[in-house]
Amino acid sequence: MALTSKLETELEFKSSADKVYSIISSQNYHVANASDTVHEVEIHEGDWQTTGSVKLWKYTVEGNVETLKEKVEIDEANKKVTLTALEGHCLDLYKTYKVIFQVVPKSEGGSVKVTIEYEKLNENVPPPTKYIDFIVNLFKDIDAHALKA
Repeated sequence: MALTSKLETELEFKSSADKVYSIISSQNYHVANASDTVHEVEIHEGDWQTTGSVKLWKYTVEGNVETLKEKVEIDEANKKVTLTALEGHCLDLYKTYKVIFQVVPKSEGGSVKVTIEYEKLNENVPPPTKYIDFIVNLFKDIDAHALKA
């Protein structure tokens, strides 16, 4: 059984693709206002919009408060944001953990392709479905917040 794998999903949203992309690429501070499940996002190194910046997230998934310290890579041309885990609860189960968001504009609204690439610490570790479920719900909150703004 392979320990390295990925989960993927694609979500449609009604708000502007540019607005959603801005929130996930350079305005993460809005996420805590958009969702009850994200408590705080703070800069650890760098700033909000520069590749290589490090952020610390505090959030609740499946009723448990967790943290994630991640390094961001931003690809403006492809509207793609990659978060690579440096520290956090996900690394208790996965040797490597990376979340990739790619926003696709459409005539009205858009979609975001979400990919979680991971390597399990051992074959008994489940795939990170709880995190993909968390991200799906988070994007619903971001979409609702962006529509109000």
